[in-house]
Amino acid sequence: MGLAGLFLPGRLVKAPLLDFSQSKGYELLGRVALSGYELFDAPSVNADVIRTLNKDSVWRITGATLGEDDDSPNRIWYELDQRGYAHSRRIQPVRRIFNNADQNIPDEGCLGEITVPYADAYDQVDGDRALAYRFYYAATFWVLKRLRHPGGGLWYQLLDDRNHQVYYVPSYYVRLVPEEELSPLASDVPWDAKKIVVDLDTQILTAYEADRVVFMSRISSGIRLKGGGFATPTGYFRISRKRPCRHMANPANDYGGGFDLPGVPWVSYFTSAGVAFHGAYWHNNFGVPHSHGCINMIPQAAKWVYRWTTPTVPPEKYVYAGEQGTRVIIQ
Repeated sequence: MGLAGLFLPGRLVKAPLLDFSQSKGYELLGRVALSGYELFDAPSVNADVIRTLNKDSVWRITGATLGEDDDSPNRIWYELDQRGYAHSRRIQPVRRIFNNADQNIPDEGCLGEITVPYADAYDQVDGDRALAYRFYYAATFWVLKRLRHPGGGLWYQLLDDRNHQVYYVPSYYVRLVPEEELSPLASDVPWDAKKIVVDLDTQILTAYEADRVVFMSRISSGIRLKGGGFATPTGYFRISRKRPCRHMANPANDYGGGFDLPGVPWVSYFTSAGVAFHGAYWHNNFGVPHSHGCINMIPQAAKWVYRWTTPTVPPEKYVYAGEQGTRVIIQ
């Protein structure tokens, strides 16, 4: 929020460094989301490169500032471990929080959230197990059961809602989301008084209750390419279906590479073709078109949209459809 206050009209000559090195509570970390990402000695692509960073390496975020010679919509740079600067677009802000594993899982399952920079997921708990996926911070999954490893330690069985398989991770990497975090926001406001407007030019989402603005967020919409590409559709829609978690995947095509993203959090669909609002953990380039058509948001903002909009999803459901969905205008 403090860094957002630096975005003022006009071109900034100098932006102060926000110091996070002495932050209280859990340390703010940055996970590198792209192999070979560059660390500079100043917040500028014209500065000297200190080193390249490995994918999934984790650094302390000790400061943040705006690039002085950067005119892109996302000018945020992070200082990493007080050693150098990396542009924020491929640095996911994360925490490392371990959870109480001594909790019972309801018969119908419940929602869980990854709370460490990454958690390796396996195809079985013991025996000749194989690594299936790497799950990332803020990803969400439906937890089916808790198991004890023969050698000690508790694990969770997680549902893969796309492949209809199950995977296993140590339970202390997963926070069970309490029901109060799944309850609707502003439930006293009539469903037809709520509206979301997405401005593709500014990459800003605005939520209204009647004529009053109650929420704003930067987003990343679909990338516009000649011949169509992944442009987000414009027009008038309604949210019709939701999932608190979804494994999204698509093969490569003529427009670009494919993707395979388990645990996409807080998905609110507004077209029959599957275009949705959802959280994104694989990039941090909000304010710039980046997606394959959906509206990418930071996971916390996508969670707000998921809870505030209708239809309201019962806590025990991991997929839900309903009538009287919140209006959505994409323009």
